[in-house]
Amino acid sequence: MADVIPNPVFEGSEKRVEIDFTLGTAPASGLRALTREQLDELMTLAHCCIVSSRSNEQFDAYVLSESSLFVYPTKWVLKTCGTTRLLQSVPRLLELAGQLGVQPLRCKYTRASFLFPEQQPFPHTSFDDETAFLDQFFGHMDAGDRQSYVLGEQFHGLQWHVYIAGRHAINDPADHKATFNLELCMTELGEKAAKQFFRTDKFVSSAQTTKDTGIIYLKPGAVIDDYVFEPCGYSMNGIDRSGFITIHVTPEMGFSYASVEISGHLDDMVDPDGLIAAAINIFNPGKMSVAMSVDHVNADGATSWGAVQSLPSGYMPQGATVQRLACGGRVAYYTLGTAVAAKSPDSPTSILHHSASLLSVSAFASDSDQEAA
Repeated sequence: MADVIPNPVFEGSEKRVEIDFTLGTAPASGLRALTREQLDELMTLAHCCIVSSRSNEQFDAYVLSESSLFVYPTKWVLKTCGTTRLLQSVPRLLELAGQLGVQPLRCKYTRASFLFPEQQPFPHTSFDDETAFLDQFFGHMDAGDRQSYVLGEQFHGLQWHVYIAGRHAINDPADHKATFNLELCMTELGEKAAKQFFRTDKFVSSAQTTKDTGIIYLKPGAVIDDYVFEPCGYSMNGIDRSGFITIHVTPEMGFSYASVEISGHLDDMVDPDGLIAAAINIFNPGKMSVAMSVDHVNADGATSWGAVQSLPSGYMPQGATVQRLACGGRVAYYTLGTAVAAKSPDSPTSILHHSASLLSVSAFASDSDQEAA
């Protein structure tokens, strides 16, 4: 018998940490001054490695063996899947940032439910363990504003876990350009859709896969860095000015998973309806979760960002939650499923099939702390 038995499944759900820093006395390059050797050290701590990279004047983007890394002068975004140890890299990151003169301002950690939670290493063994670990480094920062939430219902698709700690408000909102994140998490991918992400004898190139699947059209104008893994799997980063798109696909049947994330400033926001419809066309998922967040909300119309005006054809809502964050932002989380049951006019779920208002983020303007549909 072999001494090592390969893991029969792969965890597609990603962990994501976003840490904002202040330059202080540091050079304008900030975190971008970290050397490749230091980046490799940090990725080793997280149990992944750098595959390729792209850069522009504003930030650096790295495709990893398990997802992606984005490095700005004052922002660090690390996203990893599988059984990586993402949070184990945080202490060393803070140490290296301190050596550069860059100080942490805010930390936001998010993830969907793990498909195989029993396989996760510490501190990803539970959300309580993750928040306790993060509190060691960020819990003291404006402690009254430290928050953690689990959004969504356990039996209606994936839940969304959010931890945030740090500065409560923007010092000068007039000078702050609000940043949005739109993240789609999809499971039960269509068989035909999933087969596009295997290296078969028909495989031409990663770039051809990006084009043939339609992924290239999700963020027109983005500079793309893509990779199809052996024997299967796909990762892609696209950079455009200060924003990015990142996509990761685990195509194996039985535990298939795909994620699409677009992040940037509100003045470069995407149409959520259009992105959701395009992602469904590419991946044909049985279930989808949609997380939309904005880091700062003011009264000039930013509260309207993220409003989903209509349901994608063939899908019905399973739950919706909007949460106001102490840092001044908002996060909205929705779960969708295929609307097979809605075909019957007598089915109770057929009422939900027509409830497009369930996917409205008008609650962003609400004074309530949380609203669940």
